[in-house]
Parts: sequence; C-alpha cells; structure tokens
Amino acid sequence: MNDSSYVKIDVNCIYENIKYIKKEYPFLYYIMDVSNEAFSHGMYLTLYLEDQIDYLYVHNLEDVIQIRKYHASIPIIYNGVITSDNVFDLIINNATLVIHDADTLKMIKELDIKDDLDFLFYVDPTGFTGISKKQDILDFLEWNTKHLHLVGVMAQIEEKDYDDFKYIIRPIADSPLMILNYEKDKRKIQGSNAILLDESIYGINPVVKKLFAKNDKKMRQAFTLYTKISKVQIETTKNKCKYIAVVPFGYVQGMSKKIEKVFIQNKLYEVLRITSEYTYILVDEHITKDMEVEITSVRNPLEDYIPEQTLSYFCLLTQASPIIYDDYIFTY
Repeated sequence: MNDSSYVKIDVNCIYENIKYIKKEYPFLYYIMDVSNEAFSHGMYLTLYLEDQIDYLYVHNLEDVIQIRKYHASIPIIYNGVITSDNVFDLIINNATLVIHDADTLKMIKELDIKDDLDFLFYVDPTGFTGISKKQDILDFLEWNTKHLHLVGVMAQIEEKDYDDFKYIIRPIADSPLMILNYEKDKRKIQGSNAILLDESIYGINPVVKKLFAKNDKKMRQAFTLYTKISKVQIETTKNKCKYIAVVPFGYVQGMSKKIEKVFIQNKLYEVLRITSEYTYILVDEHITKDMEVEITSVRNPLEDYIPEQTLSYFCLLTQASPIIYDDYIFTY
C-alpha cells in the first residue's frame, strides 16, 4: 500500500447520480452491481445504498458474505457458479440465485433443501448462456417443490431474438421481477420492470459514439484519487527554470500514460513521464513538497482519459490505496 495515496468517496455524488437515474429512467426495481468489493470501493459503500436500491447484485460468494457483514436483510441477487458445495452457504445468506440451465436446478432439487430458496431463470434464446427451451420452464412448474420459489426472469436479448424470448417465458411472463434492462441500454424494454446498474451510480457517463451527438455528462464522478508530492526538482537550462514534481504513484500502482493532466492547488498540470513507481509532473515555482495531487476527480474525471472500461480501470488504481469515507477507511 502507498501511504501517501488514498481514494475519497463523495457519497453525495452517489445519491445525486441515483436520483438522476430514477428520474430519467423510471423502473419498478433498481439493482446495483457491487461485484468485487463494489468495484474496489469497498462493501462499506452498500450502507449508503440500502434506502436507494432495491437489490444488490454480485458474481461470487465472497461478495455475498461481505455484504451480510453490513446488511442482515437487504436483497441480494447472486449470478455466479452454483454447486452442491456452495448452495447451502448461499441459502444461509439469503441470496436469490440466477439459474442458467435446467441441470443446475435439478441438482438443487435433488439436495432436498428444507429452506426456502428464491431464484430467477436466466433466459437466452440462442442457448449460449441461459435457458433456451420453454419446456425446461414447464418441467419446473410441474415439480412439487414448496421450497423453490421462482421470482423472476433475467435476460440480455437483442431485438431479433425478442419474439423467441417471449415464447420461452410465456408460462412465467407475469413473474414479479423482470430484469431485461442494463447499464448500457436504459431504454425500457417491453415487459421489463427492473434495471441492473453499475457505472452510472459511481458517476461514469455513457460513451457517446454517434457523430455530432451531444455528450451531456449528467453523472458526477464519486471518487477522487489523491497522492502527495515527494519531491520537487528544479532543472535550469539557458537561464530558464523547469520545476518537476515527483509523486510515488506509477505504473505499478495503476497510473496510465493516458492520464495527461492532474490537479494541484486547484490548477491543472501536465504529466511528463511515468515510471514503474513514480509519476513526473511539470509544475511551477508555487508547487512544493507534500502538496496533494488529484490524479482523478469530479473535475478531472477518469472517463475523459479512459472512456472505455472506466470502472474496471478504477479497480486497478485503488489496489494500492485505502478507500476513505467520512467515518470509515477500507483497505485491502
């Protein structure tokens, strides 16, 4: 861990982003992807989501367990590997499972589970990633299983597959939870009453690729990555002084050559060079050792430099830095 670097979370930004999303994209249920320690923000973040989000969503059992350290009852959707070894842990932690194939459901049935278990069918008309036969759904509906409860459907479908999708889910089309909308396409799909979100709540705006399309940045980045100047070196050439600040945050910590400028004392300065352990910044005579440097913030957002996979890249940046909330510090 780099003791001079840390990430500050602005929870008010998160609240404002959620408020904007709910206003612009009305759904009955809002689901938040908090996989991999809430994309390295730390599961402590979920304490701020309890009254804002209807479900939390993860891909691994460890995340489920981490959530339950903070929340006894907030609904969790688990869309990860399901085995006879982990299914009881998932039940104990009251997770709603996403079932991708009939064999997994039969395996759970054969365990003769005595506790209630909620699940969703993941439907994929192409058959690559989910249920593709209506008969699989009909077979389940004929089972006499009082502990297995089908609560909804999850799918990522293309327009050309929509008619096949409707045919497959016809026996359960009135399920209470229909998750058909995702972060990348917030326009409500027919029959959808829920949306799964990730980047926008953290303040990352969608990439606009259409020619002449207006790029309105409605969401505000909720995280600020700080580091501290360890040294300022003065280089003199031909009666001209050049001031170069050094910060202990380089490629190893996740710094990217795509990040071209940083804030120091409310002013943008150019990044000159990045090495494995350090970054060199062209500054002026007003900048001194121990001053804080904003590598990325709401006024210098990461998406300006890394528009694709912004949130994934943020995970790399935070591996070397603690995450600071007003009353809590999360470290790896």
